[in-house]
Amino acid sequence: MNFRSYSDLVALVRRKIQQLPHDIDLVVHVPRSGIIPAAQIALQRNLPILSLDEYLAGADDAARFSARARRDVGGTGRVLVVDDSVGDGGALERVRAALAAHPDAGRRPVSFLAIYWSGVEVEGLDYWFEKLPRPRLFEWNALHHEGVSNFCVDIDGVLCRDPERAENDDGPAYARFLQNADLLVTPTHEIGWLISNRLEKYRAQTEDWLARHGIRYRELILLDGVSAETRRRAGAHGWFKGRAYRELNAELFIESEPFQARDIAQIAVKPVLCTENWSLYRPDMNRLDQHVIHARGLARRAGRALRRRLGR
Repeated sequence: MNFRSYSDLVALVRRKIQQLPHDIDLVVHVPRSGIIPAAQIALQRNLPILSLDEYLAGADDAARFSARARRDVGGTGRVLVVDDSVGDGGALERVRAALAAHPDAGRRPVSFLAIYWSGVEVEGLDYWFEKLPRPRLFEWNALHHEGVSNFCVDIDGVLCRDPERAENDDGPAYARFLQNADLLVTPTHEIGWLISNRLEKYRAQTEDWLARHGIRYRELILLDGVSAETRRRAGAHGWFKGRAYRELNAELFIESEPFQARDIAQIAVKPVLCTENWSLYRPDMNRLDQHVIHARGLARRAGRALRRRLGR
């Protein structure tokens, strides 16, 4: 599994932008995946930017642009169409067909940029910044990728927030948390397996919360045969998830906590994506890699704790 985060994307565009021609006078992004890299390019080059739909509709609202931008939108310079990635070229072919019907077709040159290219021969791709073979996953679509049907996903910290210490009492406060936990994301596709250290006795409350928020899944796997106190005392949260993941024909585990992500990857001998630091943990990672990732995670935690203390 090849994974890239937002920070990877931004750093890559910053390094490679000089490869683009200098006669670009309009940046057009493919909704929605091309928005971030297109905006970065437009800002660095001080160029106007439109969505593909706006461009195809002939958008030239003067109130949106500076004098230079208004001139460029109706100009004759190069249009750069940007998407985050290209696979087999099907989406690019559809974009090219739509642009062929645009009034500017043939009057001004159009170039196509994919930040990440799969390595498959694609007609009409003019520029790419990094070759990234499949299978691949991006931070911006990790929980909306169709491959989530073959993923294991944790609940607390991924789909909803983690309980605070005061809420984790295995009593009334925890019951209220299970009922009212804040939703973080609703995956677009059905999840393969939800695997959580929540106790089996909370299955009904968990299933109710998932149903109310429209989260679809094939199987819900909870921790059985222990009490909350035993679970906390053992401190082996990653062990249960790692063992369950190992026995399943799953491609990836999405976990929120860095130390658990490391343990799950080592136990299952399969990759784990951590949403706290958006890093991919692999069983073959050396200790230096792990320490660097953990240090970043701890720094983020310390920052959040300080902001909470300061009431920010």
